[in-house]
Amino acid sequence: MDDKNVTMLFDNGQARQDDLREILRERARILSEVPPVEESGEMISALSFQLSGELYGVELKYLAETRQATPLRRLPLAPPHLAGVMNLRGELVPAVDLGPILGLGQREIHALASTVLVLSLQGSKLALAVDLARDIIVFPAKELQPPPLSLEPERAIFIRGEYLIDRRLLTLLDVEKIIADPRFAGQV
Repeated sequence: MDDKNVTMLFDNGQARQDDLREILRERARILSEVPPVEESGEMISALSFQLSGELYGVELKYLAETRQATPLRRLPLAPPHLAGVMNLRGELVPAVDLGPILGLGQREIHALASTVLVLSLQGSKLALAVDLARDIIVFPAKELQPPPLSLEPERAIFIRGEYLIDRRLLTLLDVEKIIADPRFAGQV
């Protein structure tokens, strides 16, 4: 529609051509505005795994690698949470069973651990002997809930928070506190 037709449409006193142009410019400006981007905030990427029937997770930034069917060498008179040591390309890395630490009880870990998660933080390495590595999940950090207040303090210090995924509760471990704990530091 050209300016002549627009003028004819509004000549009957409804609007003047200048007013119509101003209305159309304002409408074009509004329609051309880019809506503000909603900040999604920090996201957490984690590997979920099973341990004594419960679902746990470790953040990917601490996960060096996962291994299946990993040989563990048991140490005599080792504490119950130390499943053994593993040879990781010539480096001896302690393999820990978090079951006793997290209140899940002692598990039978064979000389060939089904799944081992190798964690790394500032040059320190620690392996977790787990039942099964599951999925990589990504979720907003703001959806991470604090551990329940009723949790025993000895267990709660190793838990960063909890997240509900597919109607199951995932307990996200605090890897920094696990690696820094004196029970695990310098085990080998």
